Amino acid sequence: MEFMRYEGEWYVWILVIISVFTVLLMPKKNLTWIGVFITLGVAGHLTWISDSLVGGAFDLFDLAKKNTIELSDAFLISFVPACISTIYVNFYNFKKGLIFSSIFTLLSFVLEIGLVKVGYMENKNWETWYGIPVYFIFYRFFFPWFLGLLSKKLVKNLLLN
Repeated sequence: MEFMRYEGEWYVWILVIISVFTVLLMPKKNLTWIGVFITLGVAGHLTWISDSLVGGAFDLFDLAKKNTIELSDAFLISFVPACISTIYVNFYNFKKGLIFSSIFTLLSFVLEIGLVKVGYMENKNWETWYGIPVYFIFYRFFFPWFLGLLSKKLVKNLLLN
């Protein structure tokens, strides 16, 4: 297996390393470690489902210019969106929800543009900006709901029972 054989693969590995280290080193505000792992699992699962449908079944984009899943694709899909979502849920403030969701929507959009610009992601019948409403819905509605579901009390009760 060759490492760094695809155009823009360096960008993927930088995103993976930065996002994972950010989650590991961030101060835990809304989440405990159990909450972090649950959020990573849920967000990672949702990302794989979305990628399988949009990139696979509907064939709207390719990563690494291939229809197969490469190691860098697997790490990108598994960790970057899940880590960004975990950071969002950890620092989310209900009083500033619109600001948080707008900032993280913009961040996700810019990171996706980066994938296209460095040549790692190739859009086919897809425009990068199509993701903006999807990101906004998840950040504005799903993850705040998820945080309420995954409160520290709930996680602590799971530990005690």
